Amino acid sequence: MDKEISAINDIRVFINNLKDELNLKNHENSKIKENILSKEQEISALNSNITVLNDQLKMLKLASQLDGNEVGSTTDVKLMINEMVREIDKCIALINK
Repeated sequence: MDKEISAINDIRVFINNLKDELNLKNHENSKIKENILSKEQEISALNSNITVLNDQLKMLKLASQLDGNEVGSTTDVKLMINEMVREIDKCIALINK
């Protein structure tokens, strides 16, 4: 009878240890999920920053070519102007809706 009680107590201790380990793993998992969410937000912010910087670079190139400081074909300038006109047309179409 003592062996059976001892075995039951050992099983209880083992189960309690498993519960503690599960709680620890759940806590670690939630921390990792929070970290992933934070990194996704950081990536999104950096991507939007890249977009802004690319737009600024495009405008600087255009301004430089229009000033004549940069040697390049006028085809690039025409393409950039056409792209801007298309974007303006899209904006006007959205406003008219």
